[in-house]
Amino acid sequence: MTGEIIRRMVMEPSHSDFRIEKTTHLLQENSSRTVAQVARACSLSTSRLSHLFKVEVGTTVGKFRRRCRFNKAKRILAGAPTVPIKEIAYTLGYHHTSSFTRAFEHQVGESPTDYRKHELQKKVARSSYC
Repeated sequence: MTGEIIRRMVMEPSHSDFRIEKTTHLLQENSSRTVAQVARACSLSTSRLSHLFKVEVGTTVGKFRRRCRFNKAKRILAGAPTVPIKEIAYTLGYHHTSSFTRAFEHQVGESPTDYRKHELQKKVARSSYC
């Protein structure tokens, strides 16, 4: 019985594990960090971080990282229409615009160019109601 309690305390994080909070903060701050870099910053192995993160957050570190990356991309695309897509890709850690575009289409469902165009059209439509 005592062994089971100790195992749970060691293997299962509390819902306020500071290492997971630090991980989410680091990735939201800079989503181009690798999982290995984040794990090192949290004094964990990548496998331990991956396990704790999945248990605590309910998704993988990689998926969370991608979501952070593309949320930032969407904010830039919608809020800064003059910033070239190549620059956004580089800012998010992509070395090739084509890789960024492919990943963005897979995650969001449309190309960065189309996303920007649709968001700008929404802004124009909203401003015309005033």
